[in-house]
Amino acid sequence: MQRSEIESKLCSIFAKRFSMNFIENTEMKLLGKSGIPARELLHVYFDVKNTFGISIPEDDIVAGKFDTFTHIVDIIYEQLNNVKNKH
Repeated sequence: MQRSEIESKLCSIFAKRFSMNFIENTEMKLLGKSGIPARELLHVYFDVKNTFGISIPEDDIVAGKFDTFTHIVDIIYEQLNNVKNKH
C-alpha cells in the first residue's frame, strides 16, 4: 500500500472520529494543541489496527511515536511492509 493511500484512510479515521482534517496539520501533536484526549487516541489506535490489519509495536507506543499524523502513517507503512516481506 502506498503512503498516499495510508494517509487517505487515516485521514478518514480522524475525520470520522474528530471532524478534523489532519492532512493539513501532519506534524501537530495529537495530545497537545488538537485537544484530543488520551482515551480518544486509544480509539484511534484500535481503528488503525482494525482498518489496516496490523499490530502496532509496543516499543513505538512507549517511545511516543504514536503522537502525530505523520508518525502514525510511518508506523502503518512500516508494519504493512513487514507483513508483506514475511510472505
